[in-house]
Amino acid sequence: MKTRIKRIKHSIRQLIGYKPPIKSKSDPLPNKILAAEGITGWFSRRECRRLYLTVAMTSGPILEIGHFLGRSTACICEAMRDMRKPRAFRSYDLGFRSSADFKEYYDRLHMTDVPVPSQYEEIVFSQSTTTTEVATRNLRQLGLDSLVTLISGDAFELDHEKYDLIFCDATHEPHEIEANVPRLIPRSNHGCIWALHDMNQVNIERVLALANVEFCELTGSLGTFVYRGD
Repeated sequence: MKTRIKRIKHSIRQLIGYKPPIKSKSDPLPNKILAAEGITGWFSRRECRRLYLTVAMTSGPILEIGHFLGRSTACICEAMRDMRKPRAFRSYDLGFRSSADFKEYYDRLHMTDVPVPSQYEEIVFSQSTTTTEVATRNLRQLGLDSLVTLISGDAFELDHEKYDLIFCDATHEPHEIEANVPRLIPRSNHGCIWALHDMNQVNIERVLALANVEFCELTGSLGTFVYRGD
């Protein structure tokens, strides 16, 4: 097990030029055009490429928490397709069908009034649909839908498997980190790679305080960590 963890860490460090806690300013794949970039979302171009490379350099089952309209999901699927490495891949997003549903959840979580992003109103709620249904259509148009199981619901309530790579887009600020990072632990194999969105120095330090992980690098706001175990 220790050998496997060292091997994964070595691959990640080679991949990202490990010098913690340095922030990467370069484009990891300057000449790569990802189909995923045509999907609406808050995941930047550099973050798309970093996630693609992280998937390409790892193996084993993948969990995504927060697929929104499928931009990050498509990055993961493209890497799997291009590397010709089929992997179990489950992706979840909360099944809000209205702005009221959205606010009931996030106002309670953050203990403040949280505005509904315009993308939810314009693309999802106005069409009486869910993010999962939109993401499914987007991935189908790119020929990537067969590579992932998209699920509408709370991953922490529905999924109790263990994974070797987890992309989590539910770590926007300390309240979410404190609520969700401890729940990543029982779903992580030793050596699991965590790719957490919306990281900054404060959020990174909070993750390190809550879990036995080693921070690798920050690309945009995508933070990469290696889970060392309980």
